[in-house]
Amino acid sequence: MSYEPSGFARQIFASRHAIYQEEPWVDACKRVAWQVADAEAGEARVKWFNEFRDALVDNRFMPGGRIWYGSGRPRGQLLNCFVIPTGDSREAWGKTLYDTVVIAGTGGGIGANYSSIRPNGFPIKGVGGKATGAVSLMVGVNEIGEIIGQGGGRRIALMQALSLSHPDIIEFLDKKLDLKELNNANVSIIFDDDPNRFFELVKKDEDWPLIFQGKQVGAIPAKKLWERIITNALKGGEPGILNGFLANRMSNIHYVEALTCTNPCGEIWMSPYDSCCLGHVVLTRFVNEGQFDWDGFRDTIRLGVRFLDDVLSVNTYPLPEIAAKCSELRRVGLGVLGLHHMLIELGYKYNSVEGLEFVDKLFKFMKNESYEASIDLAIEKGSFPAFEADKFVKSAFVKTLRPSIVKRIKEHGIRNCALNTIAPTGTISMISEVSSGIEPIFAMAYERRYRKDAEIAVEVVADPLFKRYVAEGRSTENFQNAYDLSIRDHLEMQRTCQRHVDNAVSKTINLPPGTTMEELSELYMEFLPELKGVTCYPVGAREDQPLTPLTREVAEQIVFDAISEAAGNDNCRNGSCDV
Repeated sequence: MSYEPSGFARQIFASRHAIYQEEPWVDACKRVAWQVADAEAGEARVKWFNEFRDALVDNRFMPGGRIWYGSGRPRGQLLNCFVIPTGDSREAWGKTLYDTVVIAGTGGGIGANYSSIRPNGFPIKGVGGKATGAVSLMVGVNEIGEIIGQGGGRRIALMQALSLSHPDIIEFLDKKLDLKELNNANVSIIFDDDPNRFFELVKKDEDWPLIFQGKQVGAIPAKKLWERIITNALKGGEPGILNGFLANRMSNIHYVEALTCTNPCGEIWMSPYDSCCLGHVVLTRFVNEGQFDWDGFRDTIRLGVRFLDDVLSVNTYPLPEIAAKCSELRRVGLGVLGLHHMLIELGYKYNSVEGLEFVDKLFKFMKNESYEASIDLAIEKGSFPAFEADKFVKSAFVKTLRPSIVKRIKEHGIRNCALNTIAPTGTISMISEVSSGIEPIFAMAYERRYRKDAEIAVEVVADPLFKRYVAEGRSTENFQNAYDLSIRDHLEMQRTCQRHVDNAVSKTINLPPGTTMEELSELYMEFLPELKGVTCYPVGAREDQPLTPLTREVAEQIVFDAISEAAGNDNCRNGSCDV
């Protein structure tokens, strides 16, 4: 059934993803489908153009934002984010800065792990000086973002990460929260080792070793360090925590190279010069009268895998190193959006046992079907060049697949080194008028601040499904806001999904007012060993927060007012009135 974004959804699409302001939805879908289908040979190009177009027009599948924006443009860059290397030399610093300028100029986000850089105050042999440390390079990269933004470019998105054992860790933790710097970056600490080892030292109040280039150069009380991390997170939502130990233990390319960092939103762990190639299955499109369409879901998963693999073939890459890495690994990130809306339509509450059981079944199904699709592509087009069957199937993640799939990988290979992720899907979800990613509904209605030209615009938005339920007189008892849920509820959902995701999961853990350091600490210690990353968001922590929730009562009044104002409008009676 054809979909047509309207109202606020149309505004967002026109301002962010249309190639010109009035571009019709169907024309945009054709533009994207034709760009991506160009990867197919001969008559297959027309076949897959039709398949891609139909999935987009029906809003069963939503590509990432850069795919919408870049398709049909000269030298279209279709990938959302990248990881770049850092190094401990002038030349390496220069390369990091150069890479940042070039990638940001194409609209790409950038993640980097700065742990390779010698600590602040360490001697520099040969010149008699002292190092300025890892954080000083972060400041330089952040300043590039300021310049690009002031010059009219897309605001830069950065992930700046540092190992928990790096000697500059305290300077890093304080830089953003206390000194109000690194404002273009999400900042995260990285566990290179098993987090449980660190947590044991915290509980015993023993020292945590600070290490550079394999040698211990200092120590800090583990409890003091952990308290600083938790305190900062409670105040400002940062640092995030990245579990590099788990990411590398589960990595399908464990035999090729280490994963060093994530993209700015944390949904994909990558090695240097790899990228985020993102697309999303719109889960609500597979619910019909309270039943889930598993066959339609399977077909869209398989189409999505092919679509994203084709994106890698047609993309114009910002750097030759990125082109080479993407060709070698062919990493893609097929995810979902609309999970909470789907659960409501199926009659589940977000935090119900039955709801979590369904989510577990859903992502297990998606994992297995994604791998089946990639095997089929390998038969047709060949495996990713770095594939080595005996080593690939030893991945801890591959061992979670059905045995029949592992057997097929050994026999036929696989096209992509990794396949699934869960991204935030902010604007993409708004265009589709569904809940974002695996997040709960932020609020029944909220104020949203966003950039419009050079100004900050404010829009009052009612959740589309809530709006429809109220307009139709249906029960809203299964609706829950982000802050109706406990911290544990959020973490349980993320853990359930992460079990079946080979890349990573971007999920915001909303912290209600009054959350204590002890509460957050205990929950992090419990859940972090099973998560590849975690990010919290304390309500009201940031002055410029983009979303401000309104109460349920206000949300209902907004919908009732809209219905009243459009009393004679047949569309509004059908639940599609604008709010």
